[in-house]
Amino acid sequence: MQIAPHSHAGGHPPATRRLRPALFQGLTTPEMRLVRRVFTEDLYDDAEAVPRDPARAPFVGLLLDGCLREDAVLQGGERLFALTFPGETLSPLGPRRRRGRLSAIGAVQLLTCDRDGFERIAQEVPRLRLNLLGLVQEHLTEAQRWQVLLGRKSASERVASMLNWFHARQGAPAELHLPVTRTELGQMAGLTMETVSRQVRALEKAGVIDLPLPSRVRVIDPGALHSLSGDAQPQRLH
Repeated sequence: MQIAPHSHAGGHPPATRRLRPALFQGLTTPEMRLVRRVFTEDLYDDAEAVPRDPARAPFVGLLLDGCLREDAVLQGGERLFALTFPGETLSPLGPRRRRGRLSAIGAVQLLTCDRDGFERIAQEVPRLRLNLLGLVQEHLTEAQRWQVLLGRKSASERVASMLNWFHARQGAPAELHLPVTRTELGQMAGLTMETVSRQVRALEKAGVIDLPLPSRVRVIDPGALHSLSGDAQPQRLH
């Protein structure tokens, strides 16, 4: 099992991520050896579904490479609900909607552990359980953040917030990977595809971002992007 970042032979380079993900923060080298005994590495092809039923779904999952998408089934059909990037964790509060779907975007490498295995290793490495609780709290905070985004922010702030959030979660690279369409971004932000496209063009025209490819966003001015998200003093686009 390899936890450190590695090269990816697929169509996009891996995002910048930490050598020691949050789930394993503070663990000693001997403790990491114990962890390696219970975590297994699962590989998924593009569009392949990750098991969701309790008998087969991982209790904890750490995404090493690729991206995962969660689609929720609502009235009128499926819509994109969330994305998971390399270095992020699927916690017990992760996708559990029976009618939803969790699937790979590109080739995915996922480090997983079942409930029994995690309970055993947590007895020997108590810090692991504390780290998981911290991640669960972060996921709850994240859900509340999206409620604020959808309920209080303008269209321009929603788009800037999403790009700023994805940029931070990928390790603030010069160029972030955005493996979804404008329509799907709109589904996440509660906007139409036309509105998302218009706001993205406005950010590009203002010199905040550049779009070398539809799935690539070069963040030219991270400070301005954060400001335009509505989480700081607003800055108007001209």
